[in-house]
Amino acid sequence: MAEHADRERFIPIGKVELVDRLAHSRMVPPNARQSFLLFAKILDSIFHFEFHEQTESLKENYRPFNPDSDTVTARRFSRQERKSHEDRLMATFKDVLNQANYQQITEADLAYAMSRESLFKINLLVDFEDFESQLVFGRGTRSRRIRRKKWLLKEETVEITVYERVALIIKYKDDSYFKARNRKDLNFNPGTMIVKLFKNIPKGDLEMLFPNAQVGMKLKDKLLMGGFALGGGVAVLLKAGAGLVAAASILWLMTRSVVSSGGAIPPMGPVEVSAMVGGVTALAAIGAFLFKQWNSYKNRKIKFMKMLGDNLYFKNLDNNAGVFYHIIADAEEEEFKEALLSYLFLMHADTEITASALDDAIEDWFSESYAAAIDFEIDDALKKLNRLNLCKQTGTDDAGSPLWRAVPLPEACERLDFIWDHFFQTYSPASG
Repeated sequence: MAEHADRERFIPIGKVELVDRLAHSRMVPPNARQSFLLFAKILDSIFHFEFHEQTESLKENYRPFNPDSDTVTARRFSRQERKSHEDRLMATFKDVLNQANYQQITEADLAYAMSRESLFKINLLVDFEDFESQLVFGRGTRSRRIRRKKWLLKEETVEITVYERVALIIKYKDDSYFKARNRKDLNFNPGTMIVKLFKNIPKGDLEMLFPNAQVGMKLKDKLLMGGFALGGGVAVLLKAGAGLVAAASILWLMTRSVVSSGGAIPPMGPVEVSAMVGGVTALAAIGAFLFKQWNSYKNRKIKFMKMLGDNLYFKNLDNNAGVFYHIIADAEEEEFKEALLSYLFLMHADTEITASALDDAIEDWFSESYAAAIDFEIDDALKKLNRLNLCKQTGTDDAGSPLWRAVPLPEACERLDFIWDHFFQTYSPASG
């Protein structure tokens, strides 16, 4: 049973297409096609029913932290209750994403993203100290070649790694943390949790998904703005310098005169008035120049934030509690596909077979049928079949590896139908 570090567990074929493809394959005789389709339908329904419990668990444990709640409650959660809800939510969220064949994005991956140049030429800063806890998962990594502007009218082609899906859950620290740091005008509610689901996220731009990401000026932008400011500043000073010097001289002479005359203010002639007006005008010009530079800096940051917002708008798939339904559907589908594939290939083997041989057969079929390289989770798939009584271990081979055989298709349909009929009784698939 080969393990492939460079492959993903995700099965990139839709459920409906996979069922149809398998039903019309040589593994299913025409006279057994309807039975196979019935088997697939009941199997899918069983997984859907079982995942309903996890859906409710996610929703209920998210309730104390949901910033979008539209229901009222008389319940007040204690600190300990909130912590218990948070722990259960994080654990279930992680389990569901694992069942949906997502991979956890590590701190090393996030550090890589922070160190890489953004695809959108934006320098983002994220303060991870704002978060009490966080989980980030990705699925469906692939390479993509894109063209982007390099300088003026020039373009360059770059190859990037993209996550087709990224899910994250973040718990903000309590209000006391932000008050202690005099953080006001927050765009989130302290102590709440946010859940996000995105598509097509470059690996080097993961930091843009965090809600407290702030645009920072890149060195190139700082040098560019600094160059313009320096050039403009020199020009303004050259124009205003004479007026400032003249006004300063008049003020100095008047001050000396006031001191020497015991406080009497000497009258100003036309020359002195003109010099003072010129000085005030020069100060106004310098002030206007500084304001223009500051406004230019702010506008540039606003431009970058708009660029970031526009980009995320089209990549956001779902938010908060809505994400739960999305990932539950993904998990249902992945679990169903794994069970269906392992059962059919085991049945088609028509003899005892090891998990390793079954794993290779399924992966080879995907490679031949879809040119897709996957790392099929055969151990997990066999556990599902065994739990549903759809296969049995018949012995071991010469190397001591367990041998497996599928129950016949008519019997498999009967067993699934029995499970479905007894869901609200004391029957347990693991012991039935």
